[in-house]
Amino acid sequence: MKDKKLPTAIFGEVLQELRLQHALTQDQLAERAGTERSHISALERAEKGPSLATILTLADALQIPAGDLISLVEERLKTHRRKKT
Repeated sequence: MKDKKLPTAIFGEVLQELRLQHALTQDQLAERAGTERSHISALERAEKGPSLATILTLADALQIPAGDLISLVEERLKTHRRKKT
């Protein structure tokens, strides 16, 4: 995996884990976030990177602060990068 794509991939992993922790399907999360299921799927598979508006909307749909969502991604990135060195 290219390092440039890594944050997008990790965002997708974190998003999927949070969605599953909330016992939501992609359809349910999409409905809460006012988007399409295909968009959630593309984010989870790292086919698309999230915009700031998307991050804010998804955090709201998951009932967590957007900063917490970003922190989860950031921590996982740090862990991943430490493993490589």
